[in-house]
Amino acid sequence: MANPTTNFGWVMPTSTSLVTNLPADFNTFGQGVDTSMAQLKGGTTGQILSKTSATDMAFTWITPNPGDITGVTAGTGISGGGTSGDVTITNSMATAMTTKGDIVPATGSGTFSRLAVGTNGQYLQADSTASTGLKWATASSGAMTLITRATFSSVASTTTSFDSVFSSTYKTYMICIENLFAATAADDLYMQLRYAGPTTQAATYIWTNNNYTMPTGANAVSAGNGTNQWQLANDSGSSAERFSGQYFLTNAETTTRTQMQGIGLNGNAGIAYNFYGYQYTNRTYTGFILSSSSTNISGTVAVYGLATA
Repeated sequence: MANPTTNFGWVMPTSTSLVTNLPADFNTFGQGVDTSMAQLKGGTTGQILSKTSATDMAFTWITPNPGDITGVTAGTGISGGGTSGDVTITNSMATAMTTKGDIVPATGSGTFSRLAVGTNGQYLQADSTASTGLKWATASSGAMTLITRATFSSVASTTTSFDSVFSSTYKTYMICIENLFAATAADDLYMQLRYAGPTTQAATYIWTNNNYTMPTGANAVSAGNGTNQWQLANDSGSSAERFSGQYFLTNAETTTRTQMQGIGLNGNAGIAYNFYGYQYTNRTYTGFILSSSSTNISGTVAVYGLATA
């Protein structure tokens, strides 16, 4: 009978082989094993065993491809790494942030730091003195800022006051009379300044008011020199003749003369007003009062700060 063979073609002695045949059979078997295992022999330091395109015991020793990953090293902005097993990489910038809205700006070449989120309404501003070169800043109110807006109905002249509306924050204010009317059509509109809280300045007002009747263009001039109040309009209108106007006041919170100019309109009566005035007594004024010549007034008035000091 023929000698049986293994999966690798090694010829094995048969169970019926005579004693005299065994040496030759084992020699054949040994040579087959040696031939098959020859490809596993040798290799140099650092080489690895690789399967060839042949079958079964076809291997060869090769030098690892330099493109294979042999280790992971954490660089700038990350942490972790390793040379074996499962490797974890952590984004250090992400872990530096702790609060919604945080940012991580550079603090130098290859370095960074957390900048905590600012408060509502703030904006990000460059600042070379800050450690991150950035800071959260509060927006300046240097444009047009509503300070107060009030609607009143049938209010006596002594109570139509707007106190604590002028301060050192602004250089210029706009007093916007959205609508205003008195009980009778013949009432005139006046304004006095206030200081030191509720104290009213009741003297030394200098003013001129040019009144134009539309559409005829008839012109009349009213003026005052050292009176106890400014006259913004004569015949400011009743409930059927509502008055409106915009007045710009400067130097309220300084020790120089407070000045005001503006325009007004009694639309129903068709009278336009150009007003110019100043206060001769230098004070730091903080507010004002609107009043009529005889009766209570109603309306809506707003005060805006226009320019920061």
